[in-house]
Amino acid sequence: MTIRKRILLYSALALGAFLAVVYFVSRFALLNGFSRLERNYAYGSVRRIQNHLENEQTQLATVARDYAQWDRTYEFMSRRCRSYVRTELTDDTFNIIHINLFLLLDRSGRIILSKEVGNWPVGKGNLSAIAAAYVSSPAQAHKAPLSGLLEINGRLFMLAYEPILTSRGDGTPRGTLVMGKGLSESLLSTMGHSMSLPLWLEPIDNAPLPNRQTLWSDGSSLVSPESDSTMLAYLQLKDLSNTPKRLLVARIPSDLFTEGQKVTRYLLLLLMLAGAVHSAVLLIVLEESLLSRVESLNHKIKQVTVSGDLSLRLDSHGKDELSALASTVNAMLTAIQKAKFELLQAQESLRFHAEHDSLTGVLNRRAIRDVLRRELARCRRENQSLGVMLADVDHFKRINDRYGHGAGDAALLTVVQRISSMLRPYDLIGRYGGEEFLVIVSVGLTLGTADSDPEFLVAVADAAMYQAKRNGRNRVEISMELPSEETWEPSFSNHV
Repeated sequence: MTIRKRILLYSALALGAFLAVVYFVSRFALLNGFSRLERNYAYGSVRRIQNHLENEQTQLATVARDYAQWDRTYEFMSRRCRSYVRTELTDDTFNIIHINLFLLLDRSGRIILSKEVGNWPVGKGNLSAIAAAYVSSPAQAHKAPLSGLLEINGRLFMLAYEPILTSRGDGTPRGTLVMGKGLSESLLSTMGHSMSLPLWLEPIDNAPLPNRQTLWSDGSSLVSPESDSTMLAYLQLKDLSNTPKRLLVARIPSDLFTEGQKVTRYLLLLLMLAGAVHSAVLLIVLEESLLSRVESLNHKIKQVTVSGDLSLRLDSHGKDELSALASTVNAMLTAIQKAKFELLQAQESLRFHAEHDSLTGVLNRRAIRDVLRRELARCRRENQSLGVMLADVDHFKRINDRYGHGAGDAALLTVVQRISSMLRPYDLIGRYGGEEFLVIVSVGLTLGTADSDPEFLVAVADAAMYQAKRNGRNRVEISMELPSEETWEPSFSNHV
């Protein structure tokens, strides 16, 4: 596998692994975090609804306390002044403070005065039940305030009981003041508008059971999902005897989790895009700064390998690792080229010394015989004849004996120079023996044909040279055949 394909594969695997990690992290961490935040939001929403109910109850109790701890109310409980009713307990006043029910009870809990306002009539029969709810409570024994819900005629009322005292809040309580406010749709709408949540009442039997989808629950309140974008909060409304009577339901938006999912998807898409762009940029950078240059270096090295041309050089411009590598390869090619040149010189020297005589520098016996064989082969191809001469230095032993071997070597060099000066460019000379050369002084000459044997030709030339020595030396004899055994002495030893 090429480096380019390997980088593509590893980049794809790394990007896939990264996106998988991001997916699982977003799935099990971010989304769980969003879900936890949404549960906290649901819990906060329930607490806000409960606080609004408590605020409504507190406001009702505050208004009731203002009327109960008022000298005019305190005086009315003893004198029953009708002007108090005409001037202070008007419908307009109660409408302004959003009161639907007003009661005054004496110390024994009997109704002294009752007034109903609005579209939530109570009826005489239920007024006694309202009074009895306080009389039967522990608050009546201590003449303490009491507030809560009470179901009347199938409707829920918010009630506030306050002992009637002076404006200074002292004196002997002369009875109990009761104020009531119906938990109507308009009141729920007002509360929901202030919280930006729709509110409504449902029967207590409609409460859902806690299950795995329940976002939050504390026993009396529960939040469960309604759709992908909303959830429902159920709050139990209990009366003064702590008996659940209704469910206050609020629709809470759950866009936090939904938006979290969208953000997570966008994040994944963005990361995929960023990963793809990063991979593309990385590949482009690698292609420009690494892969293409590696490919160029590889092509150049192959070119050197295939052609064997060690003079070729790699592009070593730049200051990075590849440039340093190219410079190293160029240095190696230079060293190899130098070593090859020296090796060729050594081979040429070895070949020359293997084929040439070390003293005279002409071809040695083996080399000149090889030349003879090649020339005969050429004669066969071209149907020509070949002349072979074998020369010997006359009385060479006397030179060595009289003047020494150094003089003999000098004489041989002079002979070679003389013979070489008379040869044509395509003629060859070789040292055949100690002082024997395939050419002149005392020369034996023969003519060979294409069918001649090399050994036979040399033997005939040797016989002709021997005949020249017998005939007085310093002469040329021509022979075309071997002499008789009685007259021929082969010149395998030095002739004198």
